[in-house]
Amino acid sequence: MIYGEKEKMIVYLKTINGIKVQCTDTENKLLQLNNDISIHKILDRNLEEMKHVILNNQLLYPKLFYTEYFHILKNDHKDLFKEHGLRHDITIMSGNLAGIEFMKTYGHYHDLLNSKRNTAPEVIEILYGQALILLQKPKMVSSKYALGQSLESMCDFSHIEEFTYFKLNKGDVFVIPPGYGHILINQKPGALIFSSLISSRAKSLYKSIFDFRGGAYYIIKKNAKQVFVQNPNYKNVPKVKKQRKWAYSNLVDKKDPIYLSFVNDPKRYHWLNDPDSINWENFA
Repeated sequence: MIYGEKEKMIVYLKTINGIKVQCTDTENKLLQLNNDISIHKILDRNLEEMKHVILNNQLLYPKLFYTEYFHILKNDHKDLFKEHGLRHDITIMSGNLAGIEFMKTYGHYHDLLNSKRNTAPEVIEILYGQALILLQKPKMVSSKYALGQSLESMCDFSHIEEFTYFKLNKGDVFVIPPGYGHILINQKPGALIFSSLISSRAKSLYKSIFDFRGGAYYIIKKNAKQVFVQNPNYKNVPKVKKQRKWAYSNLVDKKDPIYLSFVNDPKRYHWLNDPDSINWENFA
C-alpha cells in the first residue's frame, strides 16, 4: 500500500518479502520494523562517496543516494541464517537524477569465495519500483589460483570483455553469477527498493570501480531517453548488450520471495556458499 506521491510515501513490504517491514519515508530511505525484526548495520551512500563514480563529480545534490540495511531478518530466523552462512539485505534508493545521470548504486565485484575459480554469486529481488541491472565482466589475466589470492590480482579491470544489462520489475528475482561486477540503476521518479541474498562470507571489491570512476558505462537521461555513455577511463569496452532472458535465474524459487524461499528450503541455496558446485559456463 502506498500513500501519496508528494507526501511521505509508505510502502508496505510484508506481502512482498515475507517479513513485516515498511518503508515510511522513501525520500529519506527510512524503514520501520516490528519488534521481531533485527538489523545488523545501516549504511548511507552519500554524495561525497558517490562523486568518485558518477559522471559529474561537481554536483551538489542529491546529498543521499541510497541506504543499505544489512542482515535484516526475523529474530526467530537468526540461527537459520547463521547455520547456512547467508545474509539478507534491503536497499532503498530515491528516484531523483544526479545531474543528467540516473541514480545508481556504487557498484562492485565480489571476491573469490573459498574457491579456486568462482567469486560469490548473489540473488537480487525487486520489492518496489523498477531497475536496470548492469553487469560487466573483466578480462582474466591469470587462471592459476594461489591460496589467499584475490580476484583483484587475477583480472585486468581496465579491459571489459562483456557488458550487458537487464530490465527488472517489481517481483523479479535475478541471479548475479560469479565473475561479474554489477550496478543497479533507478530510472523512475519513484523509489527503488530491492533485497539481496548472499553469503555472509562474501567480500565486496570496490577498488577497481573507484579507480576507473564508475562502471564501463554511465546511464544518462537525454531528450527524455535513456542513453549509454562510455566511461573513457577504461581501455577496452565492448558494445552494450541487452538481455531478455537469464538462465541462471532458474536456480531460485520464483513462487515465493527470496526470504521465504530460503527459510522454507535453505538447502536450495547451498550454491551461494559453494559456487563451484554449479557449472556456470554450461548453465546458461
